[in-house]
Amino acid sequence: MKRWIAMVVIIALAGAAAGYVVDAPFAPHAAPPSRPTFAMFDQAAAAMLALLGPIGAIAAPLVTGAVLCGLLLLLNGARPVPVASGPVWRPEFRATDQGLLRPNEARAGESEAPDIEGPPPGPLALIRKARSRSRDWFDDPSWLGGLPKLTGIPWPRDENGAPLPFAAQIDLADIAAACPEAPLPAAGSLAFFLGDGAVVPVPPGAHEFTAPPAAPRDGKGLPASNTARPFQDFFPFWPVEPVAVALPEDLRDGDEPGDEEAVERAMTEWLARRYPLRDGALTVPEPVTRIWWHGACHLAERLHVALAEASRLIDKRMIRTSDARADIEMLQSDPATTPLRLEAAERAFEREEAKLANIRAQHAALSQVVPAMDGFVDDRDLWSPLSQDEFAVIEDVLTHLGRDCPDLVRCHLPQSMAEIAALSLRAMVSGPPEALAQVPDSELARINAAFRLANLHQHQMFGPSGGLSRAGHDDHRGEILLLQLARDDMMDWDWALYQFWIRPEDLARRRWDRVALTFQSG
Repeated sequence: MKRWIAMVVIIALAGAAAGYVVDAPFAPHAAPPSRPTFAMFDQAAAAMLALLGPIGAIAAPLVTGAVLCGLLLLLNGARPVPVASGPVWRPEFRATDQGLLRPNEARAGESEAPDIEGPPPGPLALIRKARSRSRDWFDDPSWLGGLPKLTGIPWPRDENGAPLPFAAQIDLADIAAACPEAPLPAAGSLAFFLGDGAVVPVPPGAHEFTAPPAAPRDGKGLPASNTARPFQDFFPFWPVEPVAVALPEDLRDGDEPGDEEAVERAMTEWLARRYPLRDGALTVPEPVTRIWWHGACHLAERLHVALAEASRLIDKRMIRTSDARADIEMLQSDPATTPLRLEAAERAFEREEAKLANIRAQHAALSQVVPAMDGFVDDRDLWSPLSQDEFAVIEDVLTHLGRDCPDLVRCHLPQSMAEIAALSLRAMVSGPPEALAQVPDSELARINAAFRLANLHQHQMFGPSGGLSRAGHDDHRGEILLLQLARDDMMDWDWALYQFWIRPEDLARRRWDRVALTFQSG
């Protein structure tokens, strides 16, 4: 603040001096009675006019003021703005009654907090907990997905007013127990939101889950994805426990260029001695003999997505066909057109016309399946298994779609009964008790034993990050990795990495509004 006051004073004095020179014609004469005390200043102004000329005399004080202001800025220094390697969002809260600030704002009378010194704490891996039929799954203090517990704090929204997608809420007492040197409060929790990015501090206490604000089903603010989450506007709920990863002594600082890959290898080796590493997505072996209505309803919902996309494909094909016809007409009107060029244009038009006819035929077939499936799954219990006859109906539907609508369903629907069964199995293991009750004991034991970790990189707090390019690491070197969320099919997360970053000085001041969120696609 003192620096800015000094700059204002310098600019004001420089402007006053330049203005006085403009009045300098009084100086060569005796000071008039109205200004006897200004004779000295008049004489100085006259000397400057004689030495520098009118323009130079006026410019001199202005240039001097600008130089002094520049020196003040250089002496105080400024942090360079990093250039991100991918999309970067800076959260801006609209609800100041949360005790949060927008970037670059300050509370009146805010005291200066000491900066965090020394290396950041080592990595904490967030390990999904095993599911037990006898334990209250939804009462754990730290979790991924599901819904937050915001205790009346407004759900953060993006600049268009859409609610941000919730990703995780981590209990700070859990963090303090696993990592006593963590530079975080020891009570309460932090709720993390994706999209534009937001970190919301939640006070300690027993809170209820917060229902998401109303929003369109496709307005989650997420990267483009073919993964659907039917019947809900949130990700699967998975409690986690933070586990401190012991790194070799030479990697504990972790902020030297080139350390990132070595640290991630060391983390993987350490975790592999305690938890089985993932060897792929959860699958159900063939032949599949049972699926649940959850999977059938998911299939019906995805058919609507495929049908909407089919309409857009038809529009694109119509435009291409029209353009190909226009090319023929243009060539026919040009006397210089050769028969060979005209023949090639006609063949191109025929190909586009055939593709349009094919898409329209597939659209017609799909249009018949969608209402039939809607009626088939209407008012079913999601967690009940299908009978053998009902199972055969879904098999026939998949066969029909693959034969008659392949281009429309390939990227939108599960392609086999095994995929449908695996999707429902993931939902049931993380779902309510009535869903868990349908999971066979052998499948529950398999998931608890082999699917505690993410697919490749890990969900973690602190330590060097995974996956980013060298430029991405350099952009955030010296900052603290507050949270990393990695690809995880058990969470329906098909991105590579989301990472929340904060500068040490902002963390020391609890400036959660200054967290930066970076995204890396798969």
